[in-house]
Amino acid sequence: MRDDGRQVILGAGPLGVSLQAQLRTVGIDADLWSIMGDRAYDMPDSEPRAVDGADAAAVAAVCADASVVYLLLNAHYVDWYALFPARLVAAVGAAAAVGARLIYHDSVYVYGQVDGELTEESGATAATRKGRLRAEMSATFMTALREGRLEGAIGRTADLYGPGALNSAFGSTFGQRHFYPLMDGRTVNVIGNSDVPHAYAFIDDVARGLAVLGREPDALGRIWHLPAAPARSHRELLVTAGKHVGVEAKVRASRISGGVIRFLGLFQPDTAEVAEMLYLFERPLHVSHERFEDAFGASPTPHEDALALTLDWYREHPRYRI
Repeated sequence: MRDDGRQVILGAGPLGVSLQAQLRTVGIDADLWSIMGDRAYDMPDSEPRAVDGADAAAVAAVCADASVVYLLLNAHYVDWYALFPARLVAAVGAAAAVGARLIYHDSVYVYGQVDGELTEESGATAATRKGRLRAEMSATFMTALREGRLEGAIGRTADLYGPGALNSAFGSTFGQRHFYPLMDGRTVNVIGNSDVPHAYAFIDDVARGLAVLGREPDALGRIWHLPAAPARSHRELLVTAGKHVGVEAKVRASRISGGVIRFLGLFQPDTAEVAEMLYLFERPLHVSHERFEDAFGASPTPHEDALALTLDWYREHPRYRI
């Protein structure tokens, strides 16, 4: 594998933009590419170049001479099945063809309903459609590593939040549907149990973790949970956010059933996709990053600071109010 410093980011959502900024702090000016075929999936106000992420030859062309390639997938739930697998296959093929290390950002959806803290050794036993898709994609990636066709690693997280991480399309369940009502002093509606701990990863922490995987030889060939601040309940996070903007958070939890969501999904397909994931908001969700911390160290941003940065972005971008 070359180590000439040139790097490519496939995925121009908020995580891709943050990763590009993180790499620049260490002197790497990575190329940022939109790959989803819809600029609505790109970070607001960003101007990446575009390539068909499902076209292996086209992806290989933009990755030519790269030493490290990052694959960051984001789309509405309903679009995962059509968009994600082809883009993973294309990225694996491209990175293998040009001799680049491939770092793939993945989701803890692969694990399904697990009692206790999730670790990298938790089985990929998800029963949900999206969890099975993620597990199949992870297996495809790891098979390429084991067979020696590719060098790389997987960086896995729970849902993201942060600047630009709007709901759904940007992989967040903690976005404009929460922050704009909060800032306006309105009631914030939360699905599920608002008082159970729920793991969230701050975008800048995830970007820093991916950059570590991209440069550390010891990261290769493995799955890593990227560093994140300890899980907090939605109510706690919103109360903390309210203090930053000077309002008292008003939180209303809706214990809506999967059946009701599936009915609503007859009219809004993306809503139907939420039904199978409701367990994430009814049960505690804790994700360990001990393996990463032991290997590389970890200083995740406290939620208080991460929420302040997030809310500053929302205040500067009022047009996404719903």
